Amino acid sequence: MNLERLERAFGSLVCPSPTELRQAVASLALCPDDIASLVPQPEQLPYGRKILYLTPHVEVVLIHLPARQESIPHNHGDSFGWEWVISGTLTNVVYLPADGEDEVFRAQTTHVSAGDCYYVAPGEIHAIRNNTDGPVLSLNVYTPPLQNSRQYRAVQSPT
Repeated sequence: MNLERLERAFGSLVCPSPTELRQAVASLALCPDDIASLVPQPEQLPYGRKILYLTPHVEVVLIHLPARQESIPHNHGDSFGWEWVISGTLTNVVYLPADGEDEVFRAQTTHVSAGDCYYVAPGEIHAIRNNTDGPVLSLNVYTPPLQNSRQYRAVQSPT
């Protein structure tokens, strides 16, 4: 994948709506071979993360979630976005606030297969998990670019 392709899809977007951002993601029509040379390996996080394109209005990130790995519950601050699974099957876990300031409990789990997208709303707390023996690759597109993201600690659901 080259910069021109990302520029065509996202370069003209200024404060895009969720629909506009989703249409731009769909216009890429990526396959795993398109990004094979760009796949980031995990370093400090349990997943690899590489910013592919950045403007004042849009951030495009390639995520590599190895087999049996999971992110820490987090939000994306005031940003919203679409996370498009390019290969593998990702589990998106949505959390709700618990009693403690930084504590959350699992509320919903959704499986997202290759070729599918899911929406992450501003402030939504979630984690991504790979329950399979193969890697998951996803292209995540946010607006505005990520800032003020926050991490949380998962606790048992108050029943």
